Formats: sequence, structure tokens, C-alpha cells
Amino acid sequence: WFWIILAIAAGAIPGAMIAKKVPMTSMPQLVAFFHALVGLAAVLIAWAAFLAPTAYGIGEPGAIHVQSIIEMSLGVAIGAITFSGSLIAFAKLDGRMSGKPIMLPARHLINLALAIGLVLLVVGLVNTESAVIFWGLVLVAFLFGILIIIPIGGADMPGVVSMLNSYSGWAAAGIGFTLGNMALIITGALVGSSGALLSYI
Repeated sequence: WFWIILAIAAGAIPGAMIAKKVPMTSMPQLVAFFHALVGLAAVLIAWAAFLAPTAYGIGEPGAIHVQSIIEMSLGVAIGAITFSGSLIAFAKLDGRMSGKPIMLPARHLINLALAIGLVLLVVGLVNTESAVIFWGLVLVAFLFGILIIIPIGGADMPGVVSMLNSYSGWAAAGIGFTLGNMALIITGALVGSSGALLSYI
């Protein structure tokens, strides 16, 4: 209980202080930054479960339950995309990066290759449970998150933040399935579905 309360305080106190100081006009970038932390949390929790599956009741090292490794893979991929994409959205909204769309040559082919790479890495992780593939999945998802957000202009960032909000929810829900945690599954699904609907609107 001591460590749990200490961890909650370590996040809640700075979070409340930061949110209190930020003006309302800067709320979109603050939300984007917090979404990045949710995505990173999903990656770190999945890493912990990958390293010590016995502690989470999802199998043994090298023999994680198939459904758990699939859920973990999806949670890692979505979480990493959310993390890097949200950081780009934050930088654009906060003026730390140009708000103009950054168009890379052959960007659609690059994104397609990365998306196919993500699918292959998920399949590879499920079949081998290799630590190298796990981190390959994380890195490719990080890069994919950056490349799908940089072509979007600053004026469209509120919609992007809403989309990333949805991603963070689905990442949390995926990790909730891995951990067998009903609270994560429910809250993640609520955030994911509401964020998706808001993005559409």
C-alpha cells in the first residue's frame, strides 16, 4: 500500500499543479502531453508483463498465453503510436514545432511499409516471444506515430488530439485484457469509443 500510495501521489500532485497553472488556451497541448504519458504507461506495463508473466498470471517466461501475448502486442503498438504521435501534436500546438504540414516524399508508401511491418512484428512476437522483436515493435510503432501526425497542420490538431485520446483508451483496454483488470478494460473502452466518436464529429 505504501508504494501504491506513493506512486499515485508522485503522479497526482505534479499533474494537479501543472494543470492548475496552464491557461485554458493551452489546454489542447496539455491534453496531448498527458495522452503521450498514457501511451508510454501502456508500453511500460506491457514490458513488465513481458519480463515477468508469472507475476501477472499470464504464463511463464517464453511461454506466455497466446491470447495474452496478442493483447500485449496490440497494447504495445497502440501505446507507442499514441506516445510519439501525442508528443508531435503537443509540439505543434505549443509552438515548439512548425504548425505547417510536413510532407515527406513517398510518405504513403513509407506508412504502408511501417503498417505491414507492425503486423509482421506482432505475428513474430506471438510466435517467438523474442525480446528483440518486442523492442522492434515498440520502435516501429514510435516511428509510425510520428509519421502519421507530422503531415497534419496545426489547425487540425484538436481533431488529432481527440483521435489520440481514442488510441490511448484502446491501448489501456488492451493492457487491461493482458492484466485481467476490469477497471482498465471498462475505462479504456469508454475513452476509446468516446474519443473515436468525438474525432468523427
